[in-house]
Amino acid sequence: MSRRRPRRRVHPVGAVPGALESSQSHVPLNAELFAFGPDRCVEKSLTSLDEIPKLREGLPVLWLNFDGTPDGATLEQLRTQFNLHPLALEDVLHPTQRAKVEPFASALFLVIPMPIAREGPFETEQLAIFLGADFVISIQQQPEGDCLDCVRERIRQRSGRVREKGAAYLTFALIDAVIDHYFPLVNALGERVDAIEDAVVGANAPPDMFAIRDAKHELAKMRQAVWPMRDALTALTTMEAWFDLEHRVFLRNALDHVIRLIDMLDSDRMLASDLMELAIAIANARLGEVTKILTMIATIFIPLTFIAGVYGMNFEFMPELAWRYGYLFALIGMLAIALGLLVLFWRRGWFAPSVFNAARRRAKTL
Repeated sequence: MSRRRPRRRVHPVGAVPGALESSQSHVPLNAELFAFGPDRCVEKSLTSLDEIPKLREGLPVLWLNFDGTPDGATLEQLRTQFNLHPLALEDVLHPTQRAKVEPFASALFLVIPMPIAREGPFETEQLAIFLGADFVISIQQQPEGDCLDCVRERIRQRSGRVREKGAAYLTFALIDAVIDHYFPLVNALGERVDAIEDAVVGANAPPDMFAIRDAKHELAKMRQAVWPMRDALTALTTMEAWFDLEHRVFLRNALDHVIRLIDMLDSDRMLASDLMELAIAIANARLGEVTKILTMIATIFIPLTFIAGVYGMNFEFMPELAWRYGYLFALIGMLAIALGLLVLFWRRGWFAPSVFNAARRRAKTL
């Protein structure tokens, strides 16, 4: 099965930087609002961005989440209402899915690749986050499913620190939720690599190189998503204008989680590469064993064929042709030569148990 790189929208050639014109038609607004403080929380699905000032009145923190990329008109309205930079909104309209951090005058812009919660191969979507003084705007690339339900529940149930802290802590909570959802995926892929290792090392059947290749492909995609997050979080831990000392401590913890993910992925990638080399070596060794067996068979039959060929020439004055025991003598001679060659092969160790015998290998390790 061929694997093609996913086609992604790119900046149109020759377009003005920061332009929000979009070729897509009008997209229905799919946004939810959380406005909260220590004592009160408002949650509502929005039908218009004009509702925001009234809904958040008297509440210190606003979280506006979009399920799916809005159209250019909606992004332009966000730019006007929250003073967002057009270059950041352009990255929302044309996703890159690479983690990065861009500080602007009125808002900090972050991009985090978020794993898509569904069965099948590993895929990510872009989660764009705008952090302002008292607001957080998150825009997801896909319209359905995300990793942020745990943050929503903490806001609703007033658990943890998110209701008591400001917008900066809410941004950390969103980032931390995304990072936490990578761990089950990386652990599952690590168990998959371990199962392939057991199959390659412990089984007598030929190794499945395509399974190893698929695992390496998944590991490469995960590492491509996780690695840039390390640089992005490192940059966040130095931005004192947006995160105070307490928030930077939490960000360093998130950075530590990302480094652990990278270490796990690198370890699994090295193991998968070693398994591919081992599988190739095993395939070559199996070919060598087959060649050895065929060589022994050919070596045994070469002298037998020679004797049969000599006595099959039917010349008139050949010796032993008229001898009563000539036929028996020829057969005994062939048998003696074959047995002698078999003894020679045995003394040279060519009949030793196969190196691929799993039971023999396990017995040696006990």
